[in-house]
Amino acid sequence: MWLIYFVTAFNWSVTGNLAPYILSDFEAHSLVTVIGIVSGVLGAALYMPIAKMLNLFDRSYGFLFLVFLSIIGLITSAVCKNVQTYAAAQVSYISVTGPGADSRYSQQSDSPA
Repeated sequence: MWLIYFVTAFNWSVTGNLAPYILSDFEAHSLVTVIGIVSGVLGAALYMPIAKMLNLFDRSYGFLFLVFLSIIGLITSAVCKNVQTYAAAQVSYISVTGPGADSRYSQQSDSPA
């Protein structure tokens, strides 16, 4: 569990600090906050469906699926050629691995609320 938290925090630190630099290369520096807001709203909207999916299916399969989606989002943001592709990649990556994502993996399904 510690390794998941470490990798997630390190990745958030790197991508968060490089986002203004990447968007300045596309001359769209003002979209930093827009991408953050859209991904935050989408992440909040997907929080409960992802938690329900993890409860219905095996958590290990759900974890691997979400890791796969986050890797696809990172690869897409690394090879993007325009700001629209970067925004879509960041929204898909942040909505899956956003704040609270670690708690989805660590909660017990039979624990009291």
